[in-house]
Amino acid sequence: MEEVIGKLTGLLAVILIFGGAPTAIVLVYYFARRAKHSERLALIEKGADPSIYMKEESSTYSALAWGLFILGIGLGAFLGYILSVMTPMDREFLMPTLSLAFGGIGLVGYFIYRKNAETKTAG
Repeated sequence: MEEVIGKLTGLLAVILIFGGAPTAIVLVYYFARRAKHSERLALIEKGADPSIYMKEESSTYSALAWGLFILGIGLGAFLGYILSVMTPMDREFLMPTLSLAFGGIGLVGYFIYRKNAETKTAG
């Protein structure tokens, strides 16, 4: 009986991961688009200019943000591996924890860089 329950649990997990997550993403996208469309129609009905919804230019710094984030995750995973080899600490704990911490540090570094760049151009 436990073997059947274990197989059903695994099957349910696979169905939820490969079926539920994409379905949730599609539904969120659909409802966001629908809400945006409703707001545009309301603006047009009131006589306002719906051009505020025109697509903005993507930031020139987005590659830098992703680069620092991925670099931080990689550095954290590497440091977690090194610490798990050199100390008795558990690798399954160190690697994800340090990856997330260093990824966050990378994003904070990006934020500081952007703030400095904006203040230099503004003043």
